[in-house]
Amino acid sequence: MTVKRTLKMWRLAGAGLFLAAALFFLYLVREILTPFLLAAFLAYLLKPAMVKLEKKGLRRPLAILLLYLLILALSLPLFFFILPQLIRELNEFLTQLPAFTSEVEGLVQGFYQRYHQVAIPTGLRRLLDESITNISAAFQQGARQALQALLDLLAGAASFLLAPILAYYLLRDSEQIGRAASHLLPIQVKEDALGLWLEIDRVLTSFIRGHLLVSLIVGFLTGMGLALVGSRYAVILGVVVGLADLIPYFGPVIGAVPVLALTLLESKKTALYALAVMVIVQQIESSLLAPRILSESVGLHPLVIIFALLAGGELWGVTGLLLAVPLTAIGCIVVKFIWARLVSS
Repeated sequence: MTVKRTLKMWRLAGAGLFLAAALFFLYLVREILTPFLLAAFLAYLLKPAMVKLEKKGLRRPLAILLLYLLILALSLPLFFFILPQLIRELNEFLTQLPAFTSEVEGLVQGFYQRYHQVAIPTGLRRLLDESITNISAAFQQGARQALQALLDLLAGAASFLLAPILAYYLLRDSEQIGRAASHLLPIQVKEDALGLWLEIDRVLTSFIRGHLLVSLIVGFLTGMGLALVGSRYAVILGVVVGLADLIPYFGPVIGAVPVLALTLLESKKTALYALAVMVIVQQIESSLLAPRILSESVGLHPLVIIFALLAGGELWGVTGLLLAVPLTAIGCIVVKFIWARLVSS
């Protein structure tokens, strides 16, 4: 009995060392993992459609190629119209950025001068001065971060081109990969681990695919609406609003800030029209898109979601805001699973 227990401890120690070494290796090569992560994400999105095509009698490679052709056909307007316009707007924005910065500073200084004419207690004035300075710095920092995110997105074109090739092999050999992964699990926990993955997959499916589709539609409608009202940065703002809409609760507000800020610098009339566009799009999302597409929630209380968003934003910025809700949902599922096993044992 003692020998068996010792062997089991050595096996666990060896497995722990192997896992730690694997994680350390992945950390060392983290720079090259982007196309693989994108490929896994793409394969995860396309697998349900591939399975449906297989049930209709198509062979798997043909089904994958058919899906790729469909995506390519839907992406042609992106490559020939939206992407060139995005680059033009980005170049124009970079050219106009010094003038915009000067205009913002002028607005802040004008407000600051008028505000100093009001009789306010010294302590309260000092607090307001610090708040105005922090808001101005936060606005400039947010503009720089948003611009850098767009530049990084364009700079990562190689990863986006390699991801479909890798996703093809992930989709084609998904069963073999799944069996190989399941063989790594001990027999005692294999059934529980597969059940846990099915629950996680259900939550991720309802959240990721649904929110991606809603955000894509919201970004497209916003960009079209801003183009119709004459905004010079309709495509950039449509992309920003679409990405911001991935963030529950706070997304519409986060997306509205750059829209109103940029259009206000163009003209007050354009900003007013842009506000009308944002209100109309949000009404369409809340009354039509969300009830039809986001039929299932992640099973989290709104207070938990808000706390997760605040914590994610504090720890990892924009990336934390985007990943906070799905990671929290997965964490809750894992904690409930472990607690149930501890109580039952």
